[in-house]
Amino acid sequence: MEENKLEIAKPEFNGEIQAKIKSVGEIESNMKEVKGYVEELNNYYKNISFTEETLKQAKEEKAKVNKFKAEVADYRKKIISEYNKPIKVFEDTAKETEKILVETYNTINQQVAGYEEKQKQQKEQEIREYFEEYKIANGIDFINYKQAQINVTLTASVKSLKEQAKAFIDRIIDDLKLIETQECKEEILVEYKQTLNVSKAIQEVANRHKLLEEEKRKQEGLKEKLVQQMSEEANRAMEIKKMQEILQKPKIEEKEEILTLKFTVRGTREKLKELKNFLIQGGYDYE
Repeated sequence: MEENKLEIAKPEFNGEIQAKIKSVGEIESNMKEVKGYVEELNNYYKNISFTEETLKQAKEEKAKVNKFKAEVADYRKKIISEYNKPIKVFEDTAKETEKILVETYNTINQQVAGYEEKQKQQKEQEIREYFEEYKIANGIDFINYKQAQINVTLTASVKSLKEQAKAFIDRIIDDLKLIETQECKEEILVEYKQTLNVSKAIQEVANRHKLLEEEKRKQEGLKEKLVQQMSEEANRAMEIKKMQEILQKPKIEEKEEILTLKFTVRGTREKLKELKNFLIQGGYDYE
């Protein structure tokens, strides 16, 4: 198919684009003579005055002038139309030529764009293969070519593009070395694989552990508080049980020994009355 295309002879146009109006001034007419006549006729009517006797003649002359004007206009339109025919043919031919040139340009442009896209794809495939080889050689399996965001253009050299790929993977290698020195390296690695941002991954894990510690302290505080409450409730329950046991024991009435105390009291009448009332209310037996 390519060979057939090469065998087709490309048409050549070595001359210059030319367009000349050959017949300008070659219209044969007596329009100048007619113009001279109408100028004289115009001046003639400017210098006369119509009377009652010549009014009818004036109306006839007016009609003739109007008819003559129409004839001049018809000839003008006809001659101009004939004169414009070659111009119209030239204009249409030129416009069709321009349209074909636009199609030709688009055809060439599509072929150029297709070729350039093919070249770009081949270049990108080479960079992609280099990326995968270098990645595997360094034991990295969690990144892909798209993450490197390498802008492959026709003007960019393969060497510079490979350097971009290598720089991206080298940064990953350095990040992994840093992660290996961290206390929670397994967790940090999980976070890092999601964003490929080592500082963010370390901070995320640190914040997570901080929250876990705070929650742990909070839970321990709640646990201690609960144990204390349970202990207090248990103590109260024991005290209540003891009280219930005490209350449930049968009371043993002990008969107290009755003794006699004799003494003499001196005081005012009111004081003695108070003493007497006290003895009565207290249930004392007295004489």
